[in-house]
Amino acid sequence: MTRDSRPASARPHLLRVTARDGGTAAMLAWRGTWPASRVPVVLVPGFGQNRFTWELGDLSLPRWLADRGHPTYALEHRGTGLAKGWGKGLASSLDELVEGDLLAAVERVYDDCGSDRVALLGHSLGGLTSLLFAASHPERTAALVGLAGGYFLARGSRTLRLLALAGEALAFTGLSRRFADSALPLGIVGAGLLALRPIFDSPSVPFPWPVWQPRSYAKEQLATRFTCGMDRASVGVAASVRRAFAHDRLALPEGRDQAQVLACIRCPALFVHSATDALVPPAVAEPLPGLLHGSPDARIVVVGRPPDPPLGHCDLVVSENARRHVWPILGDWLEALR
Repeated sequence: MTRDSRPASARPHLLRVTARDGGTAAMLAWRGTWPASRVPVVLVPGFGQNRFTWELGDLSLPRWLADRGHPTYALEHRGTGLAKGWGKGLASSLDELVEGDLLAAVERVYDDCGSDRVALLGHSLGGLTSLLFAASHPERTAALVGLAGGYFLARGSRTLRLLALAGEALAFTGLSRRFADSALPLGIVGAGLLALRPIFDSPSVPFPWPVWQPRSYAKEQLATRFTCGMDRASVGVAASVRRAFAHDRLALPEGRDQAQVLACIRCPALFVHSATDALVPPAVAEPLPGLLHGSPDARIVVVGRPPDPPLGHCDLVVSENARRHVWPILGDWLEALR
């Protein structure tokens, strides 16, 4: 099949997303069947990540969703990915991610396909920002899906929690506020992860928080995911994540009460976690179904248990194992929304 003869879902188009505060994000859109037969899906990346969260070579979660009738949109936050050419400013807070970029993205979906309600599918920190959006804009949120969502992070990696607690002293210096707009170049982290590939890919060598399961990626996929996919994040957003690791509560914008936020969520919610994700294990989402009193259906699904293959924090989203064992769960659940 030639490039021009591929289905529309295989040829995404680029959308400029301008927030009300002037920040500019980007979205790649896969239209799928047209007119849309199912609810649009907005893919929300994690901390400092971009479109390569969702697509590696021939493995493409957005294309897979679009082929099933969902207009699908992969958001890249301001200052990351394709949005870098439209201004280099990063979101300096969770509020700018949610009420800036994500709100503008949902409004742009309406302009593109005419739907005023979307399903949000977030990975890692994107799971939390999607949840915050669903609380602030229940009328725009048809469904909420988290893949290894970063909710009660204190219930996750003990090593990372100790690091977060060690960073508490910085909160008293005011440095995180002073440099909230400053960028953290996560490409350095990606390069380090690639250098540690022999350790990560050896099941016999223990490591405190591997981000993928051994041999879950081909060499080329790994290079793309952790060189192109590890992007940038601001000090301000990092400080919010640190607070979530340091305390057994959600990371929320200042002045927001956790119970009030969660009480505003009215849509169905699905939280998918892997039993073998050492960074964000299922315990991170365990309190949520009991706290989402307004949701008609809030559930946790745990994958990665025998006889199924193990899945790590990143390969839970895009890998051959994810395609076989995670994507069908998402597709079936979203289809049931009709």
